[in-house]
Amino acid sequence: MKSVALWGDKPVEEDGEEHTVNSLCFNPEGSQLLAAVGLRILVYNTADGVLQSALSGHGDVVNTISYASDGSRFASGGADKLVVIWTSELQGMLKYAHDGSVQHVAYHPSSHLLASCSNTDFGLWSPDQKNVTKSKLTGRITCCAWSPDGQLLAFGLYNGQVHIRDKEGNDKYKFDRAEAINSPIWNISWSPIRDEELLLAAVDWGQKLTLYQATDAKQSGKERKLGFDPCAVNWLVKDAYKLESRAEFILVGGSNRECIIYSREGFKLGTVCTQDAWIWCCCAKPDGSAVAIGTTNGFIGMYDVKFGVVHGIHRDRYAYRDNMTDVIVHHLATDQKVKVKCRELVKKIATYKTTLAIQTLDKILIYEAPGDVPHDMKYKSTFKINKNLECSSMIVTASYIITCQDKRLHCYNFSGEEIRIWQMDSPIRYLKLIGGPRDCESVLIGLKNGGVYQVFVNNPFPQLLAKQNGVIYCVDMNINRTKVAVIDDTLTLYVYSVQTKELLYQEPNAQTVAWNTSFPDMLAFSGDGFINIKVSDFPVYRQNLQGLIVGFNGCTIYLLHLCAMSGVTVPVTDAVYRYMGKRQLQNAYELASLGETSTTWEALGHACLEQGDLRLAKKCFSRIRDVKYLNLLANFEEAAKRGETKMNVNLGDYYAYSGRFADAARNYQHAGAPERAMTMFSDLRMFDQAKEYMVAGDVDQQKLLNKQAEWAISMNEQRRAAELFVAANDFQKAIDLAGKNKWADLLATITGKLDKNETDLLRRCARYFVEMKQYTYAADVYEKMGDIKSLVDMRIILSQWHEVFALVRRYPAYASDAYYNYGQYLAEQDRFVDAQRAFHKAGRVNEARNVLQALTNNAVNETRFNDAGYYNWLLSKEYLIALSETLNDDLRTDLFKRYNRCSLLSELYYAYQYIYEYTTEPFVDTPPIILFNIARFIYHKLANLAGDIPPALSKFRTCYAACKIAKNLNANKFSRQMIYLMRDLTFTHNLGSKRVEIEQLALEMEARTFTDDHDLLPLCYRCSHHNELLNARGNSCSSCGSPFVLSFLSFDVLPLVEFILPSDINDEDALNLLEQVPNSQLENVNPSNKMNQSTANRLVITEQGNTTRAEDKDPFLKRMSKYSANPDDYRPVVVDRALLKAMDPSLVFVCKWPFPLRWKWYRIIVPEQPVGRCRHCNKFFHNDEFELALLEQGVCPFCRNNKDTDTSENNNDF
Repeated sequence: MKSVALWGDKPVEEDGEEHTVNSLCFNPEGSQLLAAVGLRILVYNTADGVLQSALSGHGDVVNTISYASDGSRFASGGADKLVVIWTSELQGMLKYAHDGSVQHVAYHPSSHLLASCSNTDFGLWSPDQKNVTKSKLTGRITCCAWSPDGQLLAFGLYNGQVHIRDKEGNDKYKFDRAEAINSPIWNISWSPIRDEELLLAAVDWGQKLTLYQATDAKQSGKERKLGFDPCAVNWLVKDAYKLESRAEFILVGGSNRECIIYSREGFKLGTVCTQDAWIWCCCAKPDGSAVAIGTTNGFIGMYDVKFGVVHGIHRDRYAYRDNMTDVIVHHLATDQKVKVKCRELVKKIATYKTTLAIQTLDKILIYEAPGDVPHDMKYKSTFKINKNLECSSMIVTASYIITCQDKRLHCYNFSGEEIRIWQMDSPIRYLKLIGGPRDCESVLIGLKNGGVYQVFVNNPFPQLLAKQNGVIYCVDMNINRTKVAVIDDTLTLYVYSVQTKELLYQEPNAQTVAWNTSFPDMLAFSGDGFINIKVSDFPVYRQNLQGLIVGFNGCTIYLLHLCAMSGVTVPVTDAVYRYMGKRQLQNAYELASLGETSTTWEALGHACLEQGDLRLAKKCFSRIRDVKYLNLLANFEEAAKRGETKMNVNLGDYYAYSGRFADAARNYQHAGAPERAMTMFSDLRMFDQAKEYMVAGDVDQQKLLNKQAEWAISMNEQRRAAELFVAANDFQKAIDLAGKNKWADLLATITGKLDKNETDLLRRCARYFVEMKQYTYAADVYEKMGDIKSLVDMRIILSQWHEVFALVRRYPAYASDAYYNYGQYLAEQDRFVDAQRAFHKAGRVNEARNVLQALTNNAVNETRFNDAGYYNWLLSKEYLIALSETLNDDLRTDLFKRYNRCSLLSELYYAYQYIYEYTTEPFVDTPPIILFNIARFIYHKLANLAGDIPPALSKFRTCYAACKIAKNLNANKFSRQMIYLMRDLTFTHNLGSKRVEIEQLALEMEARTFTDDHDLLPLCYRCSHHNELLNARGNSCSSCGSPFVLSFLSFDVLPLVEFILPSDINDEDALNLLEQVPNSQLENVNPSNKMNQSTANRLVITEQGNTTRAEDKDPFLKRMSKYSANPDDYRPVVVDRALLKAMDPSLVFVCKWPFPLRWKWYRIIVPEQPVGRCRHCNKFFHNDEFELALLEQGVCPFCRNNKDTDTSENNNDF
């Protein structure tokens, strides 16, 4: 530490007497210094010490001064009991009085609140209040001070106590001390730094310095014995405006006539100044740059306090002094910092590897950091040398401490024993530890007479390295101990060879020098505001930077400038390229390893490849992770293992990778491998150049054409690429290109070049032709390759059925698949009859049935009952055909059951469509009598099923419709019977709301007579009996048991009676017997043309009044009239040969059925009621209704066949 007097003044009063400087105070900017001297306040300019003004406002001695934090005013207090407030323009504003002499005034750190204290009380005043709030303490007040946060106000008392109050003046706590009565507190001062501790420094006339921690209300540390009576205490904050580097110190002045600096912990650090009288007051400038003192003889002085730099560095560990008592070790590479607290003045610092040596006033402390963990900064104290070793510099090795004093070097071990002394012939001016093996480290020494020596700690004899004519300023040696750099008093850098002592080169304007710790031929030196980097014998690289070079590690230069250490990264790119130019690749690699960009590494890797140094090239490309060249080097290594290494081939591959294709081709040619050149140029689409090497290399032309085609694809020249593939006989790629681009002509050309045995390629062509809808080309291809199945499949997919069946005629083996697919097509077109025929021709009977069954189920689910009936009729035909073709009895039984079931379902669903519409639609056009007959027909059919109700058929819905219609037709008895039946049935989900309506209908029908309208009763045309509407025998006569033949439009009873043949007459013979009648017709004949024969079945009253029985004229009527009175013993009419010959064929209907079913024979009883029959389904209708339906719908309402359509069975109507 060093202090320099800036200025001093000793003002003289008018009476010529010397007056004590009672108080000093800086304004917040630090531009003015106020001093309370005698009765005046003196104002000085701090820059030059010029007295600017002398203020007089007190009638007695001025004791204290305090400036407000905003610099707008200050206050003074004196022995005249007054407190005066002054403006910053040095004008008095106001004053107030105390009961005694004012001892101290202090402004709040962030407001205009002023604390003033006299001998007996203290007051708090602010500009916004009229009166001064005063309070008394238990003792005489000597001083006061505000905490830096303004929350606490401390008072020092003459009785030795320290009282703490809040900013409103309320008591918080106090500090009592031992022997306080004999130790009056003379001055106190808060640390200006706002931290958690809030330190308060107090000095007393018990000659002690005490620190208090206000946050925890306790004493901080021990009381420090001063050895003199302190009169003033204040805090000095160096670099107050720099948070990262500011430091706190305590200024104490008193009877020893010195102003002494203490550490924050109270350790003595040094002396600011020594005067001829007691130092009564001291004050630090706000920015910490200077200290002002005042003495009892009236002297006022300003001093600049300098704290010297104490530091040490070795490689990347830099240790420096902090706060005069601490040491901070900074790892420059990782930017880690660790603080080592010594708690006393640090005089010297030395560091080496993980060892740290610190010299204090009376000892040397040795610290060690763990060496097994890289960058570990946890230093621990290991040794202590309790000796005060006076020296000018100090270094530490792994086991020794070396001190320098004038001409001598002393070596001590860590126990403090002196091991060795080196006596030099001139004073030592520079000392640097170079390092080396443990206990064999070497030290460079620069002497005043120009000698440069090297000593080893285990050798007593110094070794001369170089000799200069002037004083040595700086010395360093490179890492491999072959060169030494010296700077003398001419500021010239000299570099010598250690072995030959030869001067290698010299450079001017050098102050400090450092060799690189990683590369032996590179050093850096500073001087004249520049740093310079010198590599080998290359030109110097210069950079404009201020500072002294203290280390050079890797690419980082460590500069010490204005007590601050910084690392500067410098480029070495130029030197790397220069080494590459000289083909010194190893040096270039080592230098680039210090830290270079990927561009430099890439250039170095290329240089190594060109010069054949594959090992270094691999290292370079590994640095930048260049996979491309690493793969190339791996290929070189594999080739070397196989013994195929050729330098020209390797160079050719390298040049090809680098884009230097002409050089690559030349190297390939020289190596006797022109095919590599051809492959390279073809890959690059440089086909003209590739052809130059094709002959020399005897390379297949087809390979080149393929390469050229691939290039054409990448250039989007698809047509050209396809043609090239054709020329190269690579037909598959050509076909794919032509097909994807829909070039039918090119594809046809390709198919013409293909042999019929190349089926895969031909099939690919055909597929593309189909995608392009070029079916003619596709057919030609299939014909060429003989793939008829694929041709048929194509026609089927395109629904070209004429072409399909033309092929089938030529190739019958494909008929089954053709008809099967045709059947599926027809089914999709709702042409189910044709579809069934197609399925049958295809031999796929099950498919025909499955389609119809699925359609039936869908129709039922969708309540399309008419369609469901139609599909069931088709299914019945399927089963009937199967029945005629089956010889297996068990299978026949099953098929017969299925046929009967489907026939029944077809009739039921057909009829139920009308009932469903009547119950769901608001309006229907079907006459009520027809709906009534349909409901009766359905009910009688369902009643005979004994609970096996078909899906979706509702017995309740049928009864409901029958009941409702019967009421309107006056069928009261039948309606009431339906109501009784409905009570035992379950409501369907959409008729549940009809419950009330049904109950009302039941009440209404109860009021009517229990009879039915006679005209509604069905007549049996065999026995002429009128049957009940609700017939227990269903659709058969309740008297004779004869089944009714119903019209499938109006569902009333037709005048038809069924008869059978005896067992000795087959159906064909019976038909022949009928055909023996002249002019007989088997088709349906209008009976109106036979009116003269109408009396054949009835009793006719002639004009003469004679009666004739119809039975007498018609033997069939006579035989028909013979029946059993028991309906359960029903016997159909049997017609023998004689009767067949006698019957009128115009009155006979023949319903032909395929084997094994027998034909059915019906005789019309009332020729006046014409009856029509559908030849396809054998259903009967009233002739006029049937003709009307054919006109309206064009088809039979039941089977949906046209009247003119020929039947597969060739049935004829009679």
